[in-house]
Parts: sequence; structure tokens; C-alpha cells
Amino acid sequence: MAAEQNARRSLAAIAAAIEAGVPDQAAGLFDAWVNPAPAAALVALLLLDRRASLAALLPAAGEDLPGLEAALQDVGLPVGGTGPDLVAALLGAARDPAAEAPRVHFASLVLVAGRHRLAEALLLPAWQGQESSAMVARALSGTWMLLGREAEALEAARIAAEAAPQAAEPMEHLSGLLLRAGQPGAALLAAGRAIGAEPNAHQGWRLASTGLLDLGQTAEAIAAANRAARLSALHAPHAEQIRTAHVAELPVARPGDAAVFRPSVPAGWARLPETTAPPPAPPLGRALAARARIIDALLLRESRTMFSHSRLGYTWALVEPLSHVLLLSAVFLFLGHDSRPPIGDAMLTFYMTGVLSFLFFAHMTERAMDLPANSRSLLVVPAVGLFDILAAKSVLSAVTDLVVAAITFLLLIAMGVGRLPDDPAAMVGCYLVLFLLSFGVACVNMVVSSFTSAWDKLWPSILRVQYFTCGVFYHPLDMPEDIRNLILLNPLVHVTEWMRQGYYHGYESPFLDIPYLFQWTIGSLLAGTVLFAATARQMRRPA
Repeated sequence: MAAEQNARRSLAAIAAAIEAGVPDQAAGLFDAWVNPAPAAALVALLLLDRRASLAALLPAAGEDLPGLEAALQDVGLPVGGTGPDLVAALLGAARDPAAEAPRVHFASLVLVAGRHRLAEALLLPAWQGQESSAMVARALSGTWMLLGREAEALEAARIAAEAAPQAAEPMEHLSGLLLRAGQPGAALLAAGRAIGAEPNAHQGWRLASTGLLDLGQTAEAIAAANRAARLSALHAPHAEQIRTAHVAELPVARPGDAAVFRPSVPAGWARLPETTAPPPAPPLGRALAARARIIDALLLRESRTMFSHSRLGYTWALVEPLSHVLLLSAVFLFLGHDSRPPIGDAMLTFYMTGVLSFLFFAHMTERAMDLPANSRSLLVVPAVGLFDILAAKSVLSAVTDLVVAAITFLLLIAMGVGRLPDDPAAMVGCYLVLFLLSFGVACVNMVVSSFTSAWDKLWPSILRVQYFTCGVFYHPLDMPEDIRNLILLNPLVHVTEWMRQGYYHGYESPFLDIPYLFQWTIGSLLAGTVLFAATARQMRRPA
């Protein structure tokens, strides 16, 4: 009995922490919770949006309907009776936590029960700012309105109306909020759009009458209110109130006086404003945070699928650069090449400082080429864009290659042929510039390959040429001057020289031209950005 009471207190404390706006404290309470019942844990995990853990609890919790009812009652939600089935809504949201419809349905029932902040906590994981669906934006707008955050509610209402321009209800909701905000012109326009989407939308006519009245168009407001009253008896008091107020303002007729002038109602009463102020753009910080959340989710997905085609998995990422070095060493040993490197004491480290930077560039630029064709399922989600997918793939590829580089150098040190870099900051700067250069080229590759399949075969050939001209297994000083001048046009040669200058103690490359490398980097980013902006719509269309 004591254990059951402690469990109820733990779940109630988690809900209270969420409602108090301290989710970290709520997460800490859950992590410290010892052996929670599956039903109670399921409710807590859904409130904390820990989706990965929900599947493991569903089989046991789904069979414990009394336990689920008790858990919902512990967080203050009414269960039972003739009201909505909160348990069924809870299970629907838990079975598919990434789906919007069951999450919004459960959150709406929580909102109706008066737990506004719990409803907000359930809806926020689905919120994507400007890219949110109409359903999520509309639900959050209503929640924020009840919480007294009218500016946020109005912004979400605008997003919902833009996402579903043919639906009357989001437009009506937007119109009501605009009236509360003192913007009758914009509210009248939104009500007119709701009526255009649904001519018999009685709430739209009611809102239009209020907007017209605030704009001083009393006769037209009466006509709209009468129309709303004919469509629904709920609006009859509103129409009567407007008519009574209007009559009270007219001069009183006396015997012998001429008939009191009563303005006629023109046919085209709905005189909407010519223009309205455009909806405000979301704050830059919020937009960037939304993009970061999308890219973070894509990173998690890509990390599970990046090497799923290979049995070796992530092991192949480490084997690949070592195989390049061992193959080069074997070939040059067979040909009788001088085993003393141009720089340093070991050929392995000389090769590795070139191979790792080349593979970094090759992986990022190759993996972008089939991105539009292989991302059709992700692009069905409106919030996800090609740029988000490319950024996630690029960041994951870069992080993977950096981890592989660190492990490789540690292995060389363990073998007694390597050493710690002499200037780690220079190597970090080199990798940062190489990432930007590779990202720009990857963006160009993504655009070009989406319009011609020939590029998928041509780019690997270009990479093979790059492999033999970027200084992986030679030093530019060993080349004839004419050939050296030609090879130095390749920006990857300067990447290799920068990498070796940062790794080897006392080495100052006479050929490193960092401004020239910056020009290539900025040029590739500009070219990639322009091409992507010009073709984003075509690339997103189904093949």
C-alpha cells in the first residue's frame, strides 16, 4: 500500500513539475523513480516525450486498463462516466508517438479537462514553428490562448490558417483572436475567407458582423448578424443586440415628422479591406531552434541507417582509411619506392594525413548525390526540407570521419609510428574549412545529380583523379615545376598541406595558400546555395 502511494505521489510530482515549467526537474523525478508500474510509467513517458521507451511498456500497460485509469486520475484527469475515453486516447498517442492526430486528440481531451500546461507539454514536441501542420498549430493556439499568451496564440493561429486555407474553422479562430487584439480589418478579412471556404459557416458571419461593427459599418454588421442568426439560433441574441443598439442611435420619430431614415443594406455588404498587414515573421531564434530540432531528429535517423547496408557497420568507417594506407604502402614497397617520407619519420603518418582529409571530402560529396531520390518518404512531412536532410547527412558524415581520424591517429601512436599533432588548432581550422568546402560541393552535386543521372557516374571518376592529384602520397616539392603549378590549382592540395603543417613539428609548407582555399570554399557555398534556391521545388517533386 505504501509503495502504491509513493508511486502516485511520484507521478503527481512529475505532472506538477511539468505544469510548473521545469521539465528538467520532472525528468529527474522520473529517473529517480524506482520500479514504477508500467501504466504509471507510460503516462509519465508520454508527458516527458520519451518516445523510444514507450514501445517497451505498451504490452504490459495496454492490458492494465484499471492501472491506466488510476494513473490518469493521479495527474488530475477525470476518467470514467459518459465523457470521452481518455484511456483509449492515451493508448492511441503512446502506440504511435510520432503521429500528430492521436497526440492532438489526447492533448485536446487534457485541455478540456482544464490541465492546460499538460496539454501544452503534449503538443510542443509536434510544434515546428512556421512549418507546423494546421492541426498542431490550431491546437497549440487554443492552448496558449487559455494560458493567457495571446501573442503566441495569434502567431500559431496565423500558421494554422496558412496551412489550411480552404478550411473555415482555422480562419474563424484567427478572426476571433484578431478581434481580441484590436485588429478589426484583418479580422474581417479572415472571417471573409472563412465564409468563402464555407458559405454557411455561421460563426464566420457572426465574426464578420463584429468586425464590421468595429469598423463603423453598422448596417452591414446587422445584415451579417441576421445571416448568422438564420444559420444558427445561437446567434439570435447577438443579432438582436446589434439591431437594438442601432435603433437606439436613430432619431425618435414624432407625429407629423418625416419618416425616420433607415439605411438600406447594400448587396455587397462584405467590403473587405484592400490590404492587411502581413503576418509577422517568427523570431530568428525560434526559426533556428525549429530547424535545429528537425536536423537533430534526422541525425538520429541517419545514424541508424548510414551503415545498415554493411555487415561491418561502423567498423567499415575505420577499416577504409587503414586499407588505403596499407595498400599504398604495399604498392610502393613492391615498386622499391624509398621508404623515407618527404616529411616526418614514417610513411604511414605521411599517407594518413592526406588520406583522412581526402576521404572526408569524398564521403560528404558522394552521399549527397542520391539524396532527393532516396528521401521521398521524408519529404512527405511538410516540416522537413532537402536542406535539412543534406545538413543532417553532412554533419553525421563529418562527425564520423573526425572520430575515425582520432581513432586512427591513436592506433598509429600505439604502434609507435605516430604522434600527437603539433598544432591541433590549425588542424581544427583546416577541418572546419574543409567541411564548408565539402558542403558547398555536396549541395552542387545534389542539384546536378537530381537532373542528370550521368553525374552519378562522372563524379566518382573526378574523385579518382582528385585522389592522385591532391598530394596524398607525394609532396608538391617532388614534382616538376610545370606539373606542380597545375596541381596547385586543386584546392584539396592546400587542404593536405594545411593538415600536414598542423601535424608535423616545424613544418612550414611553401605551397599552402589559405586565401585561395577560402575563395574556393566561398565560391562552392555560393554556387550550391544559388542552385539549391533555384531548383528546390523541382527537386522536391515526386519522380
